[in-house]
Amino acid sequence: MKKTTLGYQKWREKHLTPLTGRVAVVTGGNSGIGFESARGLLALGAEVVLACRSPERGADAVKRLQSEFPGGHVSVELVDLASFASIDAFAENLRGRYEKIHIFLHCAGVYYPREARTVDGLPTTVGVNFVGTVRLSGAVLPLLDADCRMIFTTSLTDRFGRVKGGDALAPDKTEGYPAYARSKHLLSAYVCRAAATRGEGQPAFIAVHPGITATDLLSPAKTSHKPLFSRLGHAFLYVFTHSPEKAALTALWAAAGNVENGACIGPCGLFGISGFPHRTRFAPSVRKSACISKTFRAKKP
Repeated sequence: MKKTTLGYQKWREKHLTPLTGRVAVVTGGNSGIGFESARGLLALGAEVVLACRSPERGADAVKRLQSEFPGGHVSVELVDLASFASIDAFAENLRGRYEKIHIFLHCAGVYYPREARTVDGLPTTVGVNFVGTVRLSGAVLPLLDADCRMIFTTSLTDRFGRVKGGDALAPDKTEGYPAYARSKHLLSAYVCRAAATRGEGQPAFIAVHPGITATDLLSPAKTSHKPLFSRLGHAFLYVFTHSPEKAALTALWAAAGNVENGACIGPCGLFGISGFPHRTRFAPSVRKSACISKTFRAKKP
């Protein structure tokens, strides 16, 4: 493991293995848990590709990572999970650059987005967090084999998500918490189902949730929340939950630890809010949805 300012070194040395020669892609890698995961992967020796929507924020993240890891290999590729065309173009770019991706970490997501609909006309929260993420995983699947890991960042809210009448894309009154919980419920159910029906030669499908942490998901630049709500929300998160760096350990354990197909990993603390990673279970409602094929049957908008 390369020398760095990363915390929790004893835990990292005990639970994570080197990733020298491995290629890892991190969506949403320019900020929050995605950025902290990228730091951890670089420290383990992996070549890291940041999959970002903003070229400016992506370039800034690369600059920050290169300053911390001068000998590390990190680059950025653009992708917008709200656009099928962007997703498909991103996957094509990866196929042109690499014969194999060893770790694909899905961290990108939205909460209370400014736009109500994606480019393709889907409700934005479910369209990005579930539909876009699943489409991307399918598009890059040929680049990952049985020795690789496909990791999905879900949420504690997945157990509170509801699918209305079996329609995954039924619109909510607002693009707020119910839509976010439903998007994460669907994503967790997808991972649970994909792991159970994993085909020969396919990568391990793993779900991780980071607990609760303060990231820029609630920043005024990304959300339709009023600035005061965002500031108060961040103040609460910083005081009562763990840091993005510690929250990213669940993803890093899934990427470089002793973890098997179908694993669900979250913090070990009270209610799964914070703490070091441990193996947990998908919520009963998620496992039920994973067994119902119509959960993933989406009506055309």
